[in-house]
Amino acid sequence: MPTRSSPTPEADDGSTATPVPRRRRDPRREQTPLKLIAAARVVFERDGFFEARLADITDEAKVASGTLYRYYSSKHEIFGAVMADVVREVTGVTPDHVSGNQDPVARLREANRVYVRAIRRNARLMTLMYQVREADEGVRHQGDEIVDHLQGRAVDAVRRWQAEGLVYPDLDPVLTAHALTYMVERVAMAWLTGRADYDEEAMVAAINGIWERALGLGTYQRPGQEK
Repeated sequence: MPTRSSPTPEADDGSTATPVPRRRRDPRREQTPLKLIAAARVVFERDGFFEARLADITDEAKVASGTLYRYYSSKHEIFGAVMADVVREVTGVTPDHVSGNQDPVARLREANRVYVRAIRRNARLMTLMYQVREADEGVRHQGDEIVDHLQGRAVDAVRRWQAEGLVYPDLDPVLTAHALTYMVERVAMAWLTGRADYDEEAMVAAINGIWERALGLGTYQRPGQEK
């Protein structure tokens, strides 16, 4: 019994179109960019940006020397790919990802603790970002993305707490949120780069205390509220 073959597709003009062969998936090839990024992270964290060599990255990834250039054209480009993962992790620290605790003081404390842990895990790369950003517009934008995310989240929180009568109503939400987030960033980076020797838990407690006192969170009572 003859087998029934699949119909040959037709082109828009009615003529017979040449079938396009399907490309078989190559799982090893799909994993190559991930291997290169993981290897680049190891090399950048070990050697720094300016001392890192592309040959060291391919050696670490255990791929041929020319393989990297199929995906990345320069050291700056693959560093940007590594930093993209860092940006995703740090900006992924949102109230919804912290916990289900509805108490604003507890959520603030936990969010700051999770953020500090996230930048500690990426301490070396965050330090390199500050070095590279002056010469690399893409990396500068990535750093700005982290700051903009944290500041935007803080502004929204201050406005929400003001509307709920939980913090001082006369604070400028934008200026206050920016001052507090810059404080956290500078203190954390001084700690991570070794310019200051802080105990992590004491530092987080101090950061939270400054936030709470500056905003009146947990202590402010709207006029007319029962004490």
